[in-house]
This record gives sequence, structure tokens and C-alpha cells, in this order.
Amino acid sequence: MQLLTQRFIWVLLLALLSLPVFAQSLDQAKSQGLVGEQLNGYVGIVTSSPNSALRSMVNEINQQRRALYQRSAQEASVSLEVFEARAGQRLQERARPGEFIQDKNGQWRRK
Repeated sequence: MQLLTQRFIWVLLLALLSLPVFAQSLDQAKSQGLVGEQLNGYVGIVTSSPNSALRSMVNEINQQRRALYQRSAQEASVSLEVFEARAGQRLQERARPGEFIQDKNGQWRRK
């Protein structure tokens, strides 16, 4: 039991340490114009030639966001779609000047 607890603690610690790396990488990708915030609350790839590392990072971030959105939507007693739309609006409002956001027509534009 103690070994299992130690392993859990190590895995949790490694996961927590990796989150800032994704955050830093996401910020860098946004500032380089590679990704942007979509209307649905998820990160979208803007560049026409993304590499596999960028695709992986976006997929991982979106999976984490979806899990958070699902929990939060349940707690708020709203549908996932409503929560995603609200989150998308807030994330686009918080986007920095020069970063890409998706408009209502699905097109990318710089904020």
C-alpha cells in the first residue's frame, strides 16, 4: 500500500510539473501565430503546416479542457455545449493583442 501511495504521489507530482510546460508552450505557440482560441472553448491550429509536436500539444490541452468543462458543466447544471461556448467567449476576451481568435464564420483573425 505504501509503495502504491508513493507511486501515486510521484505521478501526481510529475503531472503537476508538466502543466506549466504546456502553459508556456501554449503561450509561445499563440504568440507565434501557430494556434488560437476557438469559439467552442478549445485551442485550434492556425498554421497550415503543423508539426506532430504541435498537434500533440493541442490535443492534450483540449483533452484537459474537455475534462474540466465536463466537471464544471455538471456542477453548474448546464450542458457541456453551453459551458464550452461560455469558456470560448471568456478565452477569446482574454486573448492578447496579436493572438488569433476564431470568428463566427470559423475564420481566424488577429485580435
